[in-house]
Order: sequence, then structure tokens, then C-alpha cells
Amino acid sequence: MAEGSKYNGSSGLTKSGVGRATSKFSWTEDDEESLRVLKLAGALGIFMLLAYLAYDQQVRGQHAPGTDPHWLILAATCLFFGLSWTDAFKRRWKFWILLYNVVLIATLILISRETGDPESRFIAIMLCPLATASFVSWGTRWQFAMALTAVLGYAFAEHFVPIASPFWMYRWMGLIAAVIFAQYTSIFIERYRRRLRKQVEDLEEAARFRQTQIATMAHDIRSPVAALSGYVNLLEEVDISQNERTDLLGRIGSTAWNMDLVVSNVLDYYEAQDDDIVAGLAELDPNQLLNEVAEDCGLQARRRRLHLRVELMSLPACKLDRRHFQRIVRNMLAYAIGRTATGEVTLRAGVRNDTIAIEVTDSGPMLTQEQLDALFQRPKSNGDRSAVRGLGLYIARAMAEAAGGRTEARFADGRRGLTLVAEFPLEEQPLKARRP
Repeated sequence: MAEGSKYNGSSGLTKSGVGRATSKFSWTEDDEESLRVLKLAGALGIFMLLAYLAYDQQVRGQHAPGTDPHWLILAATCLFFGLSWTDAFKRRWKFWILLYNVVLIATLILISRETGDPESRFIAIMLCPLATASFVSWGTRWQFAMALTAVLGYAFAEHFVPIASPFWMYRWMGLIAAVIFAQYTSIFIERYRRRLRKQVEDLEEAARFRQTQIATMAHDIRSPVAALSGYVNLLEEVDISQNERTDLLGRIGSTAWNMDLVVSNVLDYYEAQDDDIVAGLAELDPNQLLNEVAEDCGLQARRRRLHLRVELMSLPACKLDRRHFQRIVRNMLAYAIGRTATGEVTLRAGVRNDTIAIEVTDSGPMLTQEQLDALFQRPKSNGDRSAVRGLGLYIARAMAEAAGGRTEARFADGRRGLTLVAEFPLEEQPLKARRP
């Protein structure tokens, strides 16, 4: 049996949460829940029929006209809910419910012909669509078929089994109102179920993505840790040269740098998912922060045999979150350095339209427009390594927006490569509110 499905040995059905066809027929968790509610409603329906029969016999006598069809309805109802436990019923349970209501309406019309009572058949026919809308989650189309059955059944009764009454128009208006109300109830329930299903799917997707991220982080940490252990063992060698020692120290630094960024981004990802990233703004000098990041990332670029060009204008002091600001710039530089094999990466900063604009341009390979549009979006949970590497840009966007800024990705001007942009307002902006 495939994973994600459950086999019900008593009924011989294969249930699947996604509703795909299995060995016998499609049977979803929604169907199971709908049938469970229907069975609970069966006890209420049988009780009401017994109460109706008892009252009718008390008022009109045990052998009054129309008594036998009452017993027929009760027997048909017991048979109907008894069959609800069988495979044959489950295969076409919506059809059997509609057929039962047809039999019920026809029998009530037969009873009204014997009793001459227009009220009982009107009330019973009107209750059929209301009851199915309340207890049967079978979708709007089947509910519409039930409404049409009720209207046609009542029209048939009024035409072929007429019972004189001055209130026939009121009954028609009541029936139409009942089927409309039942239809809207069905529409509301269906939309609510779809919304719940969508929320469940989103939660499942988020869980899968987190599992992917955890697995990726474990892989991205396990390999560097093993490498660090090997580098340390080599450093302990007595006959190692100074150049080799310097190279190993550089490799250790690069590995630790990447590990720190991976762990930090994954930890902040959960806050970004819950919309809980809040900027703690303070009056800071962005020039100092940028120089610190440029120095840190410049060392990483040199380890990868790249040149980091820094073109910084004198920037005015403004309200920034130190950790967020440095993480944003560091993530953009790390992405550019990671995707560039040869050439250079350029960090620029300046004032533009009352904002501090940070630009990171690389000489890496060209991207498609679709890839460009998805750079700052949440990575998909498909295990793609490039999507995992893009997690830092998603975190950068979330942190920039939390401070009232924005991010952008575009093709580099006049040459191959990519430009990542982050803008921060010079004036204090309303902060993104934390969810309660």
C-alpha cells in the first residue's frame, strides 16, 4: 500500500487524503467525514419519523387512511441508513441520498392523497433540501439537484394531487425561500471547506519546506564540519609549510562563514513565515555598517578568487536595525559571490529619492525572467539547491520590508550579470506590526 493512504479492512476501501483513484475507487477523507455526519443524522431522522407516526395515530387512529405509507417510510429510512455501512452505498452515496429523498417525497405525496392534508407534505418536502444542506456535505451541484427535486416534486403534487387551500401561494413562496436558503448554506459550507482544505495544504507545504530546509541545513553543516575536522588535522601536521597553513586557515574561515550564514537564515526563516520579523530601529551610521560588511564579505570573495569592488558614497545617519541591515547586505553579497565563478562583485551605496539604496552587482551567468522574478520570493519546497541558496534573499526582503524598505532584482546594466537592490527610507516609516 502506498504511503499516505490508509486501507480499511472492514470495507475493503482504500482511502486517500488527496482523493486520487486507488485500487477500487476514489474515497477521500471528506467523503468519510460526510458519511459519518450522515449516520449521526440518521438517528435524528428515525426519531422524528417515529414521533410523527405516533402523533398521527393518536389524532387520526391506528387504522386511518395513510397509516401504511408511514410505516413504509420508516422501513425505507431504516434500510437506507443500514445500507450506508456497505461498499455499494459508499460507491454512489450522493446518488443514494438523492434517490432516498425522491422516494420520501413520492411517499409523502401518496399519504397526502389519502389524508387530504396539504400541510404535512409541504413541510416534509420543504425540509428535504434544508436537511441535506445541514447534514450532507455533497457540494453545491448535488444540493441544487436536491432543490430541483423538491420544487418539481411539490409542483407534481399540486398538479396531480391537488388539495384545495387558500394559502397555496404562501407555500410556494416558503418552498422557494427554503431551497434558496439551503443552496446558499451549501455554498457557504463548500467555500468554508475549501478554505480549510487550502489552509491544511499550506500547512503541509510549509511542513515539507521546513523538513527540506532542516535536511539541507544538516547537509550544509555536516559537510563543512567534516571539512573543518580535516583542515584542523592538517594544521596539526608538523611539516606543513607556511603557505599551506595560510591556505588552510582561509578554507577554515570560508567554511565557518558559510555555516554561520546558513544557520542564521534558517533560524530567521521561521520568523519570516509567521510575519514576526520586527525591526528594532536606532540612529546608526550606515557607512560604518557597510564597511564592516564589505570587509567581512571581501575576505570571502578573495577566498573564492573574486574581486569585491566597493563604491560607497557618504551616507547620512538614519534609523536602522543593525543586525537586519548587515544581514540584508551580507545575504545579497553572499548570493552574488556564490553564483559568480570568475570576475568581480560590486557593492554600491548612495542616496536616491529620500532612500538609502544598496546595490550589489555581479558578473555571474544570466537568469531567465522567471528566475529573476522569483529571487526574493520564498523558495519552493522542491529540494532545488538553487532555491535553498535563495533563502538568504527571501530573508533579506522580509527584513527590509519590516524596516519600511523594499528589495528588487534586475539584470545588470549593459553587461551580463545581476543587480540586487535594497532601499531603506531616510525618514522613519511605520513598522510592520507583529501578529498577536
